[in-house]
Amino acid sequence: MLDSLTDKVRAIVADKQALGFDVMFDFGDVGVIHVAGDSAPMRISNDKKDAATVFIVSPDDFGDMMTGELQPMMAYMSGKLKVEGDLSRAMQVASMF
Repeated sequence: MLDSLTDKVRAIVADKQALGFDVMFDFGDVGVIHVAGDSAPMRISNDKKDAATVFIVSPDDFGDMMTGELQPMMAYMSGKLKVEGDLSRAMQVASMF
């Protein structure tokens, strides 16, 4: 599951402008997706590194957000998505998806 989510993130950010900061999606025991947003194209890995904004979410809920079945704001408001770091940056990331 982590590999397919990583591939989806890689495809989404492939043609996007660099964010200017790093982002990490933390899926707990399943692993992480790290987006090095300071370069173009952005680099995607499954390495747990420091990030300005960290999204803590289950892989299933993240998958639902990727397909549009779950809106990021609803996930955040219902507690399915937690954000560590700058919320304005989190909104910028959410708009990419």
